[in-house]
Amino acid sequence: MDLFFGELKTTALLNNCTCCVIKPHIVKAGLVGQIIDAILEEGFEISAMQMFNLDRPTAEEFLEIYRGVLPEFIAITEQMTTGPCIALEIRQENAVQAFRDLVGPMDPEIAKNLRPNSLRARFGVDRTRNALHCTDLAEDGVLES
Repeated sequence: MDLFFGELKTTALLNNCTCCVIKPHIVKAGLVGQIIDAILEEGFEISAMQMFNLDRPTAEEFLEIYRGVLPEFIAITEQMTTGPCIALEIRQENAVQAFRDLVGPMDPEIAKNLRPNSLRARFGVDRTRNALHCTDLAEDGVLES
């Protein structure tokens, strides 16, 4: 964690958790409060929050698992460096899967059709500016947080 974000003093509990990163285009648009409200309204707990700026090497390392998997990898990493991001530790039983359900599919257009109330359907613009990053695998919830 120190490698990505520097030394942090945190309220993170690191159990029953998942990581959420609100992307810079959402911060710039002033929509962070609406996303936080939606997360809380769904019964999730936000136990830690930190605003930070990513440089390109750090963004690439944080998102390394998607290199060669997502054709938008370079565009996504570049987008993550365009302004401040907000990282949150989200908690609930079965947090990773429950939160992924709330976030919705990566592509906001697909999300609008399949999960119209998901956060990406409501706030995403395209596959690169899809509002949020969230943990993919249950075993990575604590690691990413």
